Amino acid sequence: MARPRKTVEERRDERAEQRYTLAELEHIRTQASRAGISPTDFIRRRALSQPIRAANVASPSPALISELNRIGVNLNQLARAVNRGRDMSGQWDELGQELARVLVQVAEQHGS
Repeated sequence: MARPRKTVEERRDERAEQRYTLAELEHIRTQASRAGISPTDFIRRRALSQPIRAANVASPSPALISELNRIGVNLNQLARAVNRGRDMSGQWDELGQELARVLVQVAEQHGS
């Protein structure tokens, strides 16, 4: 079964030509790719003030979110202790290493 014909109002048979610098075109392509749409659709939506939603990106696992939350709590506790005059330099190094480990996991999950 064939696709139904578009009405006259739905047909895109008019053209508008624009010229871009290489940098501008690359920016448009990058933004379109991030949104998961073609550069043509990106330009059309921007010109018509239509919403451009980011492409569906996999959410981090609940375990990863929990680890990041735990690191944030530890960071807050260390900051409070330092503000009270305690020397927590060893704990800062440990927390930094833990954060680096979790960030590697995030990068692996999202293909970065």
